[in-house]
Amino acid sequence: MLKKSDIEAVIKNPGRIRVYYQPVVNLTSGRLWGYEALVRGEGILAKPGRLFKSAAAYRLLSELDTACFWAVLAGGYPPEGYLSVNVTAAGLVDIDAGAYANPRLVIELTEYGCRDIQQLTGALSAWRGNGARIAIDDVGPDIGQLRAALHLKPDFIKWDRSLVASCVGHSSKRLFLAQALEVCRYLGAEVIAEGIERPGELKVLQDLGVEYGQGYLLGRPQPGWEKAWVMAGGG
Repeated sequence: MLKKSDIEAVIKNPGRIRVYYQPVVNLTSGRLWGYEALVRGEGILAKPGRLFKSAAAYRLLSELDTACFWAVLAGGYPPEGYLSVNVTAAGLVDIDAGAYANPRLVIELTEYGCRDIQQLTGALSAWRGNGARIAIDDVGPDIGQLRAALHLKPDFIKWDRSLVASCVGHSSKRLFLAQALEVCRYLGAEVIAEGIERPGELKVLQDLGVEYGQGYLLGRPQPGWEKAWVMAGGG
């Protein structure tokens, strides 16, 4: 657990937050779709997961999310495509959608803490009403997690690395992915596969018809807009 004072120091000085950008690619065309903005930095910012879990324990998620939003949007939008930004469920409820929403913004909703589903769906409606699109982050092999994610009617479902890594050489797991993809599409959500690191993983996802992907094979997070993303040996 991090110290509360350390988290408050980040909130008060969001200039400490560095933003890295990882390309998201259309797996059919190979063209750039946009970027995910990733919060980085030194010290406690070197491990954002630990930072946000500690902030949740101190009930500082809203303040931390606002600071991270400020840091990301201070860098502007990429020259083309969408900008995808991680936001906790608890933080999303309190951040002013009217101040930040944009038709090129995708909100990646993470797992941390809003227990009032009615309040959350109301917040999602406000963001959508102001032009933003919604993605559910880090959906894994738990079918219950997929059902819960789809209940929020997102525009995108992000498959985490655990799903992507298991798709090569396992016909039963590939069948599961095909079925999950059909469920997502039936309910109006497109899929973004995270953590693509090997050509075999990319090939399986392309064959299944997964719409979008990101990972070290396609482009590593970089400070500034990434221009050198590579898809299956191309550029």
